[in-house]
Amino acid sequence: MGVKRTVFTAAVDTLRWVGRRGSMEFYSEAVQRFGNDLVREVTTPRGKIRFFCPNEMACWRAATLLTKEPETVEWIDGFGTAECLWDIGANIGVYSLYAALAPGVRVLAFEPASINYSVLCRNVELNRMDDRVQAYCMAFGEKSMVDSLNMLSTKIASSMHSFGVAEDYRGASFTPAFRQGVVGFAVDDFMEHFNPAFPNHLKIDVDGIEDRIVTGARRTLADLRLKSASVELVDDRADQVRTVLHEMDRAGMSLLHKKHGPMAKGPYATTFNYLFVRR
Repeated sequence: MGVKRTVFTAAVDTLRWVGRRGSMEFYSEAVQRFGNDLVREVTTPRGKIRFFCPNEMACWRAATLLTKEPETVEWIDGFGTAECLWDIGANIGVYSLYAALAPGVRVLAFEPASINYSVLCRNVELNRMDDRVQAYCMAFGEKSMVDSLNMLSTKIASSMHSFGVAEDYRGASFTPAFRQGVVGFAVDDFMEHFNPAFPNHLKIDVDGIEDRIVTGARRTLADLRLKSASVELVDDRADQVRTVLHEMDRAGMSLLHKKHGPMAKGPYATTFNYLFVRR
């Protein structure tokens, strides 16, 4: 992948030189063709998904769609026809696109990191899913505000960024590589102001402030149209886990199980996807 990326970069540089001296239409077409060489196709039981993979991390996310979090895939496989998923912390969209392969399923994908959002949109376009997947470059939190997305890395398909606070998924402070300005909402405020498609299923995986998002979604969580919610939590953060369990119980949601995939080892051994279902 590294060699191919180097060749791609050199080719683009050459084309820029040509573009400055010749046809910009030629330049645009040529860049598009080189970009198509970075597309990878993943076969799933539901069908094939195409992913734009400009770096190794993006390729890894695409390749591990079915194996990184099998519990998430299992949950998505249980969705009914004509239901809606909100994917909060969508990254480049692997689970959003997989969910949208099911008949009638609609997805609202939320990804605040601009570098990931651009690839997310590219993946939606590649699979011609813009009638089923709508992507938004925004964050969620306990309250609606304008603040910084504190990015641990600016590499495509990276994660471990945090909106509003420079803390990692374990609650430890870090020095951001970049602070990106982001508009954020409490889920309940977003629902009230914009009346989007209501989620029958809710996925929250943002590497650190899941409890704040849940707290800002009390009315939405209590709505009987919401059938299930998958929330990634770190068991070592007892206060955060207690907050989420309390808010879910208050909303009439019960913990069905908590699971993690085979890659949850070492520092991620205590990270689980908690699955809540309507009582």
